[in-house]
Amino acid sequence: MPPALEDVDLTNRLLNAVVGHGLLAFRMGPGVRLEFDDDAYHELTIEGSLRFVRVDGSERHGEPISLDVAEQLIQLLNAPVTAATVDPYGTLTVTFGDADLVVPYDEMYEAWQIRSDQGLLVVSMPGGDLAIWKPESDGPDRRDQLGAPGDAFSAA
Repeated sequence: MPPALEDVDLTNRLLNAVVGHGLLAFRMGPGVRLEFDDDAYHELTIEGSLRFVRVDGSERHGEPISLDVAEQLIQLLNAPVTAATVDPYGTLTVTFGDADLVVPYDEMYEAWQIRSDQGLLVVSMPGGDLAIWKPESDGPDRRDQLGAPGDAFSAA
């Protein structure tokens, strides 16, 4: 089921916080965890299949725990994020200059999640819906209480 548009808007505002910041590090374990060199702590975890799409048209597909994915991520270390979005179907795209990291939703599993330093957590649920846990929340919240689209992200 596609996510609600207000959830997509909220997620895109959260993702916008990493635009302009470089990929500082990645860790492989249960999925691959990306960390960015921003002043605030934002962490993106990918647990679903992904692909790297280069501007020359070449593509590399893989599971998050593979040597091929590690090789692609090593090439992106310190590269600045030029765009980061989730589309209305739950597909995540993070652009690093000449390469897009694309993570489609998964029908059976959680494909990706992003966590902010303020405690906001967005999870791509099976089927493409987005679950949102706000700071000090016991469960997912589908209401956007963080301001209008385009406002600076703040959990205040």
